[in-house]
Amino acid sequence: MDLVDYLRALRKHWILVVLSVLLGGGAGFGGYSTSAPVYRADCLMFVSMYDTGNAALLMQGSMFTQQRVQSYTSVLESPKVLTPVIRELGLDTTPRALADHVNSTAPLGTVLIEVTVDESSPKLAADVANSISKHFGAAVSELEQATPETMSPVRINVLRPAEIRREPIAPDLTKMLALGLLAGAVMGTGLAILREVLDTTVKTLTTITDLGAPALGSVPNGEGGERPELVVEGSRSPQSEALRQIRTNLQFADVDHPPRVVVVTSALPGEGKSTTAVNLALTSATAGLRTILVEGDLRLPRVADYLGVEDSAGLTTVLAGRADLDDVLQPYGDTGLSVLAAGPIPLNPAALLGSRHMTELLQRLRERADLVIIDTPPLLPVADAAVLARQADGAVVVVRHAKTTRDHLVRGLERLRAVDATVLGGVLTMVPAKASEYSYAYEYGYGYQPTTPSDAEHVLLER
Repeated sequence: MDLVDYLRALRKHWILVVLSVLLGGGAGFGGYSTSAPVYRADCLMFVSMYDTGNAALLMQGSMFTQQRVQSYTSVLESPKVLTPVIRELGLDTTPRALADHVNSTAPLGTVLIEVTVDESSPKLAADVANSISKHFGAAVSELEQATPETMSPVRINVLRPAEIRREPIAPDLTKMLALGLLAGAVMGTGLAILREVLDTTVKTLTTITDLGAPALGSVPNGEGGERPELVVEGSRSPQSEALRQIRTNLQFADVDHPPRVVVVTSALPGEGKSTTAVNLALTSATAGLRTILVEGDLRLPRVADYLGVEDSAGLTTVLAGRADLDDVLQPYGDTGLSVLAAGPIPLNPAALLGSRHMTELLQRLRERADLVIIDTPPLLPVADAAVLARQADGAVVVVRHAKTTRDHLVRGLERLRAVDATVLGGVLTMVPAKASEYSYAYEYGYGYQPTTPSDAEHVLLER
């Protein structure tokens, strides 16, 4: 995934990101509401030396005290200092537990020691800090005495005693909210990208191309409903424009030998192959091409129902020799389209479609029309589409946006190549309006487009 893919994933799953941010902010506020306040008190001490009359010690006094101060910070948090503090204040704790609430610092090059105490009560924090400064001086004097008879050369002076501060240092509402929102944003972004990475469905024409099939185009979503949205002559809807582009691309798939007999199939059911076949046939017919639409799906036929034509006789009737092609070929209105319905459903569709009679029928249809479009069953469940694709000039594979997986598409293409069928290209269907490549074009209007076929289409019609 590149940067554009990441941004697309965030835009697609923006609700997940927003919910994660709100959840993180709520967690931050909840943590603030349930956290006990913490108060801090601090005192500052100065370490100096007595004048003991020792000239050598006096000459090195500054160095001596600076070296000692760094060690005194550890002494300050030791049981030798904290045990008397606990006894004096009557605290119900241990020196080790109290040390977790005490912190001391001594900046390098100075003889200053700052002690901070964090407690649940402002008065307790100040009392502990002042008690530590008192007992710390006694502990240092005891440690620095060379003999019981001599006096300690180190003196501890309190420069700033601890005061009671009523403002808690924690919890900080702003900080906790910021951390919660940030954590939620990171979590939401991660989940959105993870969902996109784990999603193996096909969503772009580039994916179809990468998997080994030319991309003929994409068809945006229509109004929906049980019946497909049929192409209306002269319509400038996004669906109609997309199908006209696909028709043109299909004719240019092989400029020297434009496909005359085309199989329309898909990897699995429910991907829009029948709808695409019907609309592609209507689009070609309204452009002036003599078009025949064959309902080659003898397992779950839909074409006759979509177009509202008679389906009691059709393809199977002709193949069985019970009717002539002219008797069952039905014109669809004044569009120039002829429809060959499926007819009665046979017990052996694959064998019937792969028969010599089917080959002869396709040759007859090729002579009668500029373009023959055959709607077939899906590739993976049954072999019918592969059988017909080998006899045709090529196959168009329909891919449903965000439903067809890469694996299913690859396996479907392998089925076609296994029988040496030509893959003319893939069509991405049911593309959401925001994801469609046509959305911007229609937003700004197709009023500048001519209402007559393009020059390229005229060339194709003349051929």
